[in-house]
Amino acid sequence: MARIFFLTVVIMMLWNASALASSASLYYSDGPWMGKVIDAETKEPIEGAVVLAVWQKVYASPTGRHHYFFDAIELLTDKNGAFIISKFNAVNFLPIIRHIEGPDFTIFKPRYTPFGDSYDYFHKYFPNSPLKVNRNTLSELFKKGVSVELLRLKTREERLRSLSDAHPLGGVPDNKMPILLDFINLERKELGLDHIPIKGGK
Repeated sequence: MARIFFLTVVIMMLWNASALASSASLYYSDGPWMGKVIDAETKEPIEGAVVLAVWQKVYASPTGRHHYFFDAIELLTDKNGAFIISKFNAVNFLPIIRHIEGPDFTIFKPRYTPFGDSYDYFHKYFPNSPLKVNRNTLSELFKKGVSVELLRLKTREERLRSLSDAHPLGGVPDNKMPILLDFINLERKELGLDHIPIKGGK
């Protein structure tokens, strides 16, 4: 009986591994990604918005796919609201049962709507946007260069409601997103929230 269970587990792991095989390799290399962050009303560039790109490692197991933080890159938009993330290279030490996925983007500047979960963001603020696509498609669009619009928040209530969306998904360590955490804490301070610095993502 134990032997049958063991064989079943092995078969399931191999099946999940084969599902990842198309994107699993020892050496991961992709990019670059680029974009422009603009004010949704004025269409003017937003300088100094933080852009966080996050990659996940995805494992195959008998219970399905499991996502864990792999790496992140953080930068600021320039005076034209533009940013570029150069080619990202990594070594995947377990290519048979793991692959690297991403990047997922978080974009934030205090007093603006945070760009996080892309589908929810566009569904909520820009339902007719051509960027309202799945995460993999959006990642490919960023390789061509896209403009992401942020709405200026005009009331305290709007800023309070939006603040939680500034946190990235995927357990990003604090040392990989110091600027984003500084911006979140600045927003919290301006909104009169507690002065204990917030740490870590969702």
